[in-house]
Amino acid sequence: MYINGVRTNKTKEEFIKEMNQRIEIRKTIMEFVDNVYFPMMATKFDGKVYNARFLNALNDEAKKIDELMYVKRGYSADEIEIQLRLNKWNYTDYEAILLKIKTNREGRIDYEATTNDEMGKKWIESFKSAIEEYQKSIDNYDEYMQVFVELGNALEKYNKLPHSFRGHLDTTWMRIY
Repeated sequence: MYINGVRTNKTKEEFIKEMNQRIEIRKTIMEFVDNVYFPMMATKFDGKVYNARFLNALNDEAKKIDELMYVKRGYSADEIEIQLRLNKWNYTDYEAILLKIKTNREGRIDYEATTNDEMGKKWIESFKSAIEEYQKSIDNYDEYMQVFVELGNALEKYNKLPHSFRGHLDTTWMRIY
């Protein structure tokens, strides 16, 4: 979609709709973490061996909340990932939180160590802060779009400079993320 000489992937309305959906998904995931994950760990699995039974129990509860929610082992043995897809047909577009799960030397779940883990707390806060970032993108859409239009205009002017001059400039420090 072309807006003021620049191209976007979605209309403003489509973008806002998706951001609102992502906000709601993240809130749903946090409700699951607060109302299912930690309470289940504390009451049913604290001191139990960390194995597939715990993940299966979490997945059973996740399906009660949303059929697109999934719980799995994370990237390492002391991590659990909770995913909630945006739609039924796209398996790669989802919101996810990575949580720490601490065990003792015998491989038994340690609720106290898990809830007090500093890295785990930071992951949760980071996950929550993305909700605020999504909301800022909605609230400031027009202001942010103006910055993008200005960037497009500046790049257009830059690209019109003579090649000999542009070759002299060090652009390695410039990045669009």
